[in-house]
Amino acid sequence: MSIPTIVGAYAAMPQAVAEREAFYRGLADTGWVDGIEIPYRDGLDADPRWLADQLRDRFTDCAVTAIPGTMGHLADDPEFGLASPDEGGRQRAMAWIAGLVDDVRSLHTMVGHRVVRFVEIHSAPSNHAEPTALKASLAELSTVFDDAGLIPVLEHCDATGGVGPGEKEFLSLDDEITAISGSDVRVTINWGRSVVESHDPNLPTRHVARLVDAGLLGGVMVSGAGPAATQYGPAWGDAHLPLKDDESTSLLTTELVGAFISAAHGQQSYQGIKIQTPAHASVEQRLATITTIHDAMVSA
Repeated sequence: MSIPTIVGAYAAMPQAVAEREAFYRGLADTGWVDGIEIPYRDGLDADPRWLADQLRDRFTDCAVTAIPGTMGHLADDPEFGLASPDEGGRQRAMAWIAGLVDDVRSLHTMVGHRVVRFVEIHSAPSNHAEPTALKASLAELSTVFDDAGLIPVLEHCDATGGVGPGEKEFLSLDDEITAISGSDVRVTINWGRSVVESHDPNLPTRHVARLVDAGLLGGVMVSGAGPAATQYGPAWGDAHLPLKDDESTSLLTTELVGAFISAAHGQQSYQGIKIQTPAHASVEQRLATITTIHDAMVSA
């Protein structure tokens, strides 16, 4: 079975509805995009039926990412999270994830067929997450995911205690490995988020290699980061920078993409691309920027 390729389209999405629709069509027409990474806040889209129309008969291996909503809740509720040592905060996050799963079920009903396979969850809250709390949450949620036919993956983000101020400051990879032990949950590595944590463009490849050795690798997502403020975000921000060829301050090169993918040794559940593109770029330019990274992944 081939490894599905997912694109985090929301990071590169045009503003106008007609262009957004053209972007989805263009992604489907590549022939290699199997799924979309769909952001979940407190719903899957402002207009779920419109989203269903974009996905229908085009994609079968989408991933829903809980990171936008997780960060939104943390802004008002710092105890919120699946790894929260505060039981109330943990239960609020659990209920929210159950709502996410219900919304995916509703999306499938609207589409008329299954489009989502993976749900990316996270080891929030910031700075005081606990692996024992995360382990408990994963055990309690396993039936919720199983009943919906969904595969939960834990997406590693910048960890507390990293180099410089982080953006997420969740659990370390060591603690996440401890938390998932004995479960079927695997860990997804996002290139840029490991670099935000470490300022080391080689750490993502080492993270992947470690998870492969442990038999715990989930997905691999290509997303850039860098040391300077750009049109996309602040220095060392989780800004999903494109390749260095397209953004000179980005540390993401085609060689590093190749090393990152090669380190997975084909053990990844899925692989993906999530980058920003210039605000006024055409749909064709957005697709071309994404395709350049795909070509580097394939050549690996």
